[in-house]
Amino acid sequence: MPYRKHFFIPLFVLLSLFSKSVYAQPTWTLDPFGKEKKPEEYEEKKLGSEKTADKKFTTFRRFIQNSTTHYNYYFNAVNKINAVIERAKISNVEDYSKLLAFYPYTLENTATQQVELDSVIYKATAGILLHDLRSDWVDNMYLLIGKSYYFRKEFDSAALTFQFINYNLFPRKKKEDDNRIVGANQSAKSSILSIANKENRNVFDKVISMPPSRNDALVWLARTFIDQKEFGDAAGMINILNHDPNLPKRLRNDLDEVTAYWFYQQDNYDSTAVHLEKALSNADTKQDKARWEYLLGQLYEMSGNYKAASKYYAKTSKHTVDPVMDIYARLNDAKMFKDNGNVRELERSISKLLKMAKRDRYESYRDIIYYSTGQLSLQKPDTAKSKVYFQKSIRYNLSNIAYKNKAFLKLADMAYDEKDYKNASSYYDSLQLEDPSISDQAVKINARKNSLTNIVTQINIIDREDSLQMVAAMQPSEREALIKKILKKYRKENGLKEEDNAYGNTLITFNSKDNDQPDLFATASKGEWYFYNAGLKSKGFSEFKSKWGKRENVDNWRRKSAMTPNQNISGNLNNNDPLDPKNSLAKVAGTDSKAIDFSYEGLMGNLPLSPEQLDSSNQMIATSLITLAKLFQNDLEDYEEAIDTYENYLKRFPDKLLDGEVYLGLYFCYSKTGDIAKADYYKNLLTTKFAGSNAALKITNPSSLDVEGKNPEVTKRYASIYDLYIEGKFSEASEAKKKADSIYGKNYWTPQLLYIEAISFIKDKNDSSAILVLNDIVTLYPSSPLKDKAVTLIDVLKRRADIEAYLTSLEITRAEEDIIFLSENNTIVIQKAPEKSAVVKPVVPVNKTPVINSDEGIKTPPSLMSGAFKWAADESFVVIMILNKIDGVYVNEAKNAFVRYNREKYFNKPININKDAIDAEQALLVFEKFSNADDAMIYYEKIKKDAPSEVSWLQANKYSFLIISENNLQILKTGKDMNAYKTLLNNQYPGKF
Repeated sequence: MPYRKHFFIPLFVLLSLFSKSVYAQPTWTLDPFGKEKKPEEYEEKKLGSEKTADKKFTTFRRFIQNSTTHYNYYFNAVNKINAVIERAKISNVEDYSKLLAFYPYTLENTATQQVELDSVIYKATAGILLHDLRSDWVDNMYLLIGKSYYFRKEFDSAALTFQFINYNLFPRKKKEDDNRIVGANQSAKSSILSIANKENRNVFDKVISMPPSRNDALVWLARTFIDQKEFGDAAGMINILNHDPNLPKRLRNDLDEVTAYWFYQQDNYDSTAVHLEKALSNADTKQDKARWEYLLGQLYEMSGNYKAASKYYAKTSKHTVDPVMDIYARLNDAKMFKDNGNVRELERSISKLLKMAKRDRYESYRDIIYYSTGQLSLQKPDTAKSKVYFQKSIRYNLSNIAYKNKAFLKLADMAYDEKDYKNASSYYDSLQLEDPSISDQAVKINARKNSLTNIVTQINIIDREDSLQMVAAMQPSEREALIKKILKKYRKENGLKEEDNAYGNTLITFNSKDNDQPDLFATASKGEWYFYNAGLKSKGFSEFKSKWGKRENVDNWRRKSAMTPNQNISGNLNNNDPLDPKNSLAKVAGTDSKAIDFSYEGLMGNLPLSPEQLDSSNQMIATSLITLAKLFQNDLEDYEEAIDTYENYLKRFPDKLLDGEVYLGLYFCYSKTGDIAKADYYKNLLTTKFAGSNAALKITNPSSLDVEGKNPEVTKRYASIYDLYIEGKFSEASEAKKKADSIYGKNYWTPQLLYIEAISFIKDKNDSSAILVLNDIVTLYPSSPLKDKAVTLIDVLKRRADIEAYLTSLEITRAEEDIIFLSENNTIVIQKAPEKSAVVKPVVPVNKTPVINSDEGIKTPPSLMSGAFKWAADESFVVIMILNKIDGVYVNEAKNAFVRYNREKYFNKPININKDAIDAEQALLVFEKFSNADDAMIYYEKIKKDAPSEVSWLQANKYSFLIISENNLQILKTGKDMNAYKTLLNNQYPGKF
């Protein structure tokens, strides 16, 4: 809080002598020690606050008291609290890729500085106790105490302090008692409520003191309510202050700031932006203002106002002193142009970012700049350039693990989408999964890494064997020339000297002087130093280049080259050029380059020159092709690539059909892609050529294999996958199911597992995948009760857009609410909304004879009690369905199923279904209401019998039904004693529950 210094104290003293008498703030009783006594040596000594009533508050005394309170206490306390906020700002780490917090610090950070905040409270309290309570700074000291409690996150204490200021500093006329209510109308004729003080301060007051803190305390009280999540109280305070004519202009921005904070905490971002825009001048520093401008850009972007968002991102870039914020502001500004279809502006933004990367000021942030440039290039879209920028981001990244991971992940995903599986595998392997920025994708990344590792292994085997066969098919002279060329290239790349017998048994001797390393710093024949001798320098450069290759003039080039992944690895299966410098050595040698025998005999020995070697090579290719096709089919679910691999296998090995497995794979993949004609073609080949085989039975009669009965371990594994789906662990379930399917095939699937998988796809709005899974239910399980549900769901999903558009356009009239208004005599009146007439049913006496005890009165029979539960058969009852460890998606699906059930079976008796819960693991569906226990029992028996067909995708151990009165239901939700209630229920209906 700013303060004014006394520059000319004598002048102020002179002015004070001629000023009119001034009445100080209202006084209040203060007992600094409470019930505790003062120390013995100070018992007779009075504090300054205790002398308040004993001395006149003269002008001179006012000046002395104000000066000492201000400079000895208030000044130091304000500096301490500002230091607390500044340290909290410094320790706050911003993530500009996400929505910023409202303030540049967190209360968690300020609360850790408890010692400093305690010191503020101590100094403020001392400033009050040691001075006259009529001082102009007492209220300001109390405000500091309230702020200190607020920053310590002790909101109750903060609110009490602000309310204390509110009440004790409320303006009262002379001789007016304390009975006047704070917030009453200004006059009997006025309808305006006012709780703020009118500030009529003269020039002298403005120079020597701060404004009264009561109005500030009201604003801070509203802010405290917000952090207490008391949004209703905060809204009431804000609304009154907003219409209060006495609220000073100096606090209008503060009120807008608190209003924006109120909306922000409730995720109402468009309203937040409106009020924050008005409060921008309230920022403490230029950087804080730039940060709020960035937040405004984010808020307007989220609200769809891209023009306003672009405006504030541009302002942020001009005002900020934080290079990272500048980069993100430019990046987000460019996104706004993209959304408006202005590609030229997008290219201009990319150009600006590239210029930034060349400046020394942004040298440390080049990794972020190039990553941001890559993102913008993807929006054009220009994937080729985006790859270059992401690779540069990795190259310039020295320690920023988060951005290195982001760049690797972008490159990996692009390579994966382009089916460049070798590079994708390399990039995924480079990721550090312990990084929090990608931890939410760790399951997906691990699954892809494992699948791609297997896929790349098979691709390498096929590439290697094809290359070896191609070299073996050459003419002997060409083959020999190629082997020699490869060896020569290898020796040159590794700095080995050429020998006459380089292509036979190589014998290297160390007796020759030619093998001695030259002395670079020896005196030359001309008497010149090495670096002055052009001939020696040229020779040295050639020798270095032949050994190490061309190197950039950068530090730590060995380490950097090891960190940069090999970008020349190709994922193309047809790239079999034996002269490819990156592929020829390993492929022709037939193994990893580290284990290659780089001799003429070693390389020739790996070539399949004999019929036996050629047959072995073909067998390896055939096995790898089938394995690769199944990996594409089951692990990646890339059915197009699986089809290409199966077709390639058929062309190369038409006689090796593996008892129909190849046709089965093609049938399945074509079914998944929707090519029914091709699927039927391969189904016909399979059923005619391989009738009776396991592959054919998987299509015609999968149940005949009786796999579940033969392998209970596999059944148990799929049951665990079912549980993962039901409990909402969708990513884990999906990966586990892929692994199980790749091992055991599709015949282990159950219609229940398929159905819940489809529901999980629908939840993620992946309708195409959901339809494919639902089609499997219709095709593979035509007799299942879920077939009709699957057909209906497919129809709904295909019309999803039309249905959502229709529902969006519906005009729904909300039920009338209570109306609150102020009557003419200034009393609050609540006008109740009209209620629907209710049917009141007579209470029928319980047909049970109570046991009477003369000492204790009427007692409930033991059979009608259990724990906290009491049986009353004629109360209103409900039927509850208890769902154990089931995700909310499937709870909703169960509710929808029974809504349809009730509509069909009980169309003349509406039964409402509401969701509830006992605890985190047990959800409830409450079917209401039934007039008594017997009516509820009739419905219970009916629904329990029909449930297996209505929710057939739920296993029986996942749900159960009970009847319960409304009173007992509340007791059950509070006490959670299910066993006690079941005991009570079984006493009334033995054997039913």
